[in-house]
Amino acid sequence: MKLYVGYYGRNNLGDDLMLKVLYDDKNSYVFLLDVNFYSFIPKNKQLILSKNPLNRFLEKCFYLVKLKLNGCKELIFGGGTQFSSYSTFITQLEVFLVVLIARILNYKVSAISVGIGKINKHNKLLVLSIKMFNYISVRDLTSSTKLRKFNINHEISSDLVYKLKINKNTKAIPQNILITATGPVLRKNLFYQMKFIEFIKRNVKADFNNIIFCVFQENEDEYLFEILKNYFPSIKIKTPKTSNEIDEIYNNCLEVVGMRYHSLVLADIYNVKFKGVSYDDKVKDICLRKKMPFESLN
Repeated sequence: MKLYVGYYGRNNLGDDLMLKVLYDDKNSYVFLLDVNFYSFIPKNKQLILSKNPLNRFLEKCFYLVKLKLNGCKELIFGGGTQFSSYSTFITQLEVFLVVLIARILNYKVSAISVGIGKINKHNKLLVLSIKMFNYISVRDLTSSTKLRKFNINHEISSDLVYKLKINKNTKAIPQNILITATGPVLRKNLFYQMKFIEFIKRNVKADFNNIIFCVFQENEDEYLFEILKNYFPSIKIKTPKTSNEIDEIYNNCLEVVGMRYHSLVLADIYNVKFKGVSYDDKVKDICLRKKMPFESLN
C-alpha cells in the first residue's frame, strides 16, 4: 500500500497523466487538492484535503498515522515540479513537516521523476526536506545539477508521461497547429503574457485555418483562448480528458507551439515537432535535449 502526494485533483492534464502511470495498486491512496475525482482510482482511496493550510496539514498527519496502522509503507511524491523556492513559506514548511513525520513513522519516502525548481543555499527548509527522502529520481539534467550542489543522492529518469500507452495512427494526415499556455503563470505576469502572445504571433500564421488552443488545466488556461481569438479568428478550443481524446489531437497535429511542458512531452512521444515558451527550466531543457527552438520569458 502506498500514499501519493502531488498536484492531484485540480484538472491539470499533465499531473493527471503522471498519476495514471504511477497508480498501480488499487489498495493505494491519493491526496487530492480539489474535488475532481479519477475514474481509474477507487473513490474511497481518494482523500480530499482542505484548502486551509493548517487544516490540510492536520489532515495529512491524521492520514499518515491512520494508513500506517493499516499497512501503508511508502509516501510517494509523484512527478511535477514539487520542490521550488517559488512555493510559499507555508507550503515549504508543510512539505518539511509531512516528510519528517513520515520518516518518524518509518515510511519509505520517495520522489519519482520530479522536477526541481529554483533552489539555493538560503532555502534551508527545501534542502532539509529533500535530504530526508529515501529515494529521489529527477526528470532532467538541470534538476540533477541542482541536487548535486547539495550532495543529494538521486537518479535521473525520463518524465513519467513517456511511459503512457498511446495509439499512434501512422496513417493520419496531420493538419492542425496546437497552442498551449500556462494560464496561472501568464495571468500573474502581464509582461510574460505580452511576450507569450508576441511569440505565438511570430510563429503561427494568422490566416492558418487549423489552429487549436489546447487546455491543459481547466478553469485556468481558457482566458488565453479569448485573447488569442483577437489575432487568430479561426482558432478553436479543445480540452482533452481521456487517452482517446489525446490520441485524436496529437495524431492530427503538425506542430505544437506553447509553454505547457507536458504538451511538448506529448509532442515528442507522437513525433510531432514543437516550439517552446520557457518560464522555467523544464521547457528549456526538453527543447535543448530534443533540439527544438524555444524562447525564454525571463
